[in-house]
Amino acid sequence: MFATTGIIQGNTVLTNDYSLEQYNGRKVIITVLDEEKSFETISNEKLFAVSDALISKNMEAYKELAK
Repeated sequence: MFATTGIIQGNTVLTNDYSLEQYNGRKVIITVLDEEKSFETISNEKLFAVSDALISKNMEAYKELAK
């Protein structure tokens, strides 16, 4: 699994992360963050907990990607 950030322009996701080339052709799940909310740095433990919660909520989508 790999995570990065970018912006949406039209129907294209733009990112400056060149390591994405190794994932060329793979399916992805895109999460759009609400820009009106402020963002703050959180601990790794909290990040992993949030990530696990998102994965659990989206298990069906991940199953579809695995096909």
